[in-house]
Amino acid sequence: MNGHRLSISALLGTLAALALPATAQTGLLVPTSKGHPDESVLALREMKVDAGISRGYARVNVVQVFENRTGEVQEGTWRFQLPPSGAVGDFAVWDGAVRIPGVILEKKRARAIYRDLTTQRIDPGLLQQGEEDDRPAGGGGPRPSGGAAFSVKVAPIPAWGTKRLELQYQHEVPWVDGTGEFRFPLKPSDGEGMTAGSLEVRVVVEDGEPVAGSPGTLSLVRSGRESTFHGTALRLAQDVVLRFRPSSTAPLIFTAFRNPKGTLPDGLALAAWERPSEIPPEKDGFFLLEYRPAIAANAPTTKTSHPAVSAVFLFDTSLAHRWNGLEAAWGLLVRMLDLLGPDDSFAVIPFDRSPAAGAPPLARALPDAKARALEFLRSRPLEPGAGVAKAVREAVSRLAQASPASARIVLLTGTAAPAASLNEARKRLPLFTVMTGEERPEGLAAASEGSLHPASSGEAEETLFLRRVFAPLPPAKAGKAVDDLPLKVTGAAAVRDVYPVMIQPPTPGSLSGWVGRYGRAAQGVSLAPKGDAVPALTATFPETALDARDLPRRWARARVDYLLAKIELEGEKRAWMEEIIDLSRRYKFVTPYTAFLAAPRSLLRPRRIQPGDPVIRTEADPQIVSATAL
Repeated sequence: MNGHRLSISALLGTLAALALPATAQTGLLVPTSKGHPDESVLALREMKVDAGISRGYARVNVVQVFENRTGEVQEGTWRFQLPPSGAVGDFAVWDGAVRIPGVILEKKRARAIYRDLTTQRIDPGLLQQGEEDDRPAGGGGPRPSGGAAFSVKVAPIPAWGTKRLELQYQHEVPWVDGTGEFRFPLKPSDGEGMTAGSLEVRVVVEDGEPVAGSPGTLSLVRSGRESTFHGTALRLAQDVVLRFRPSSTAPLIFTAFRNPKGTLPDGLALAAWERPSEIPPEKDGFFLLEYRPAIAANAPTTKTSHPAVSAVFLFDTSLAHRWNGLEAAWGLLVRMLDLLGPDDSFAVIPFDRSPAAGAPPLARALPDAKARALEFLRSRPLEPGAGVAKAVREAVSRLAQASPASARIVLLTGTAAPAASLNEARKRLPLFTVMTGEERPEGLAAASEGSLHPASSGEAEETLFLRRVFAPLPPAKAGKAVDDLPLKVTGAAAVRDVYPVMIQPPTPGSLSGWVGRYGRAAQGVSLAPKGDAVPALTATFPETALDARDLPRRWARARVDYLLAKIELEGEKRAWMEEIIDLSRRYKFVTPYTAFLAAPRSLLRPRRIQPGDPVIRTEADPQIVSATAL
């Protein structure tokens, strides 16, 4: 049996020789008849990308038209990967000339309606995080962290016909060294990209100035704050990357939205993806405080300019950690070892069901010690099972003599693990996690000081993660939502429910912030981050402010992330799950507990009202007092 075991070294060599199917591209329609992308069956005729960036937030609208190049009716699965902070806000499929928008439903209810409609030979679109069944082995509820990959079944695609798909999503834009980076992935992480019959890209930076483009990315034409691209018969082999600097150098910027009337005035300019009926009427206001910590003049610039660390790297060698995930983890491990200097100490411990026996002990980070550690890892066979918590406990024992300020545990794995078990295993030592599987890393993030998801991250996210691993540890746990206010607030605005967003903890050269609610208008309110020596900002919390219409959804998403983190740590509670579902439907974004269902509204009208059924809203003149659906 041992002769058939595949080692890390052999698998990495296989990866270098293989051209694997594309997996990390935004918007990929895979024909069911093939099981992999095949442009002779389903090809991308047209693609449009329209993005707007402001307040550290990108709102992206994607339209794709696929064509069936066969004489048979086809069906397929539309797959796409969002950035780590991405949330789907709208989804629609077209049936010929008819647009069928998606409706947010509780996921179990959406699946039940979907199955019922498909038995009637009706083909709705069901969009959800992960694949059709994301229940963990052994039953139980869905994993709260859901998945970074979204998928939707698309059928029928008529012979020699087309199918149009629309998607709108939002995500936070990472900042490094005072520069923001927007990235829209077109190039697959492996294999060849699709060919688009036509590609149109438009990116508008509303509160920043674009800077020079990045090598190896799509060449955008700049005109003021707008950057565009248009091409035909284009192989999608380069990502869209736009870097920009802020218009303002102020360390603190305040923005608010409040719509007490519940309706938007006529003539208000809306973005292409905005609909007045989708902005929930709220008497409360919402605010965002952006924070840009300054870069110190004497900031370290050499690769080894960091406090001495004692780091244990846990490398998953289970059968679940294969192909692209394994290759990404290997590359990141090599990069982290390269950042270690002679004053640092380290150990690399492979693990499957148990940590590997005979792994080199903690040693000074000299070149020969690094080479021995990597050679031991290369010889490690892939085995079933991944005892993540057991591996973390082994790392804790290796670091027993290290000072708490220097100790680091870095976990590179393709397998998720419950946050509660990781917290118990790490014994308060700092843990940094790299999740190379398709699942989102929220579960690991809830138990760590920093997390990275390479499949959906760019260069900026990776740089920020590495800096966090080697930087001095903050006094408080990073990124954890808190029940008390994380800001110093002086004034009568009735501020509440404030949550951290963007880069946490605040890092010099990055963009951080907090989003919250306020109960009443007030002037002269003082705001400042806790624990940072930055002058307070005096702000006016307005009675009415309608420009920053993204803030209600951003607040709702932050609240959901907070509840998901509590679920990861403490388990599911009905009240938390119901609140997540309510926020998802009210503010229209997909969560691990909800899904978009696209089907004609007449088919969604329930014969008997049940919990989780869709709410159908209509726009009408003020004189209309009731409506009847037929």
